Amino acid sequence: MPSLLSIRNISLALSLLLLSGCAEFKSGWNGYSDPYYSDPYAQSDFDELLAFGANMSKISPSARADVCHTLLKRQKNPPGAGVHLHLMVGRLLSDTCGDINKILSRVSAIPPGSIPDERMQRFVAIHTEALKRLQNVSRKVGTLERKQKSVQSVLDSKDTNESKDTSDSKKNETRLLREKLEAIRSMEKHLDESSDAN
Repeated sequence: MPSLLSIRNISLALSLLLLSGCAEFKSGWNGYSDPYYSDPYAQSDFDELLAFGANMSKISPSARADVCHTLLKRQKNPPGAGVHLHLMVGRLLSDTCGDINKILSRVSAIPPGSIPDERMQRFVAIHTEALKRLQNVSRKVGTLERKQKSVQSVLDSKDTNESKDTSDSKKNETRLLREKLEAIRSMEKHLDESSDAN
């Protein structure tokens, strides 16, 4: 039967072995230990952006907004391609990730040589087209909303004019009725006077 001291030594050795094994795994969204990669948003590889998009799709809209605000803050420093690409992915999932035109122009300004991976090039092409479509839909919705507002204002002014016309015609009717009533009273008075004279 092993002694308590040897069990402790074996446990300690296993713990150290386990810790040293875990040290081989790297931090970040996708496991990079390079100081450049300690910031997961600085990465611009396919697996990282895919994981980022999947994680964004699983969180609440308010948490997405927080991530977008963080990315937009990082953009104020001289950002690398990674921040722009993360904003591109994030913008498909949240309006708070910024203006589509700016994102598209910054992504298109990334030097082609900095994205050598063919999968990544396809990924960027798909997301770029999706953002363009999203922008077109937003424009169409904006145009329809403006048209709806103008139609509504025309209808409102028409209703106002009709109510003014109705009000004016009621005033005219009332005036005519008063005149008729006065004419009838004056006739009655005249008849009364002529019957009293007889």
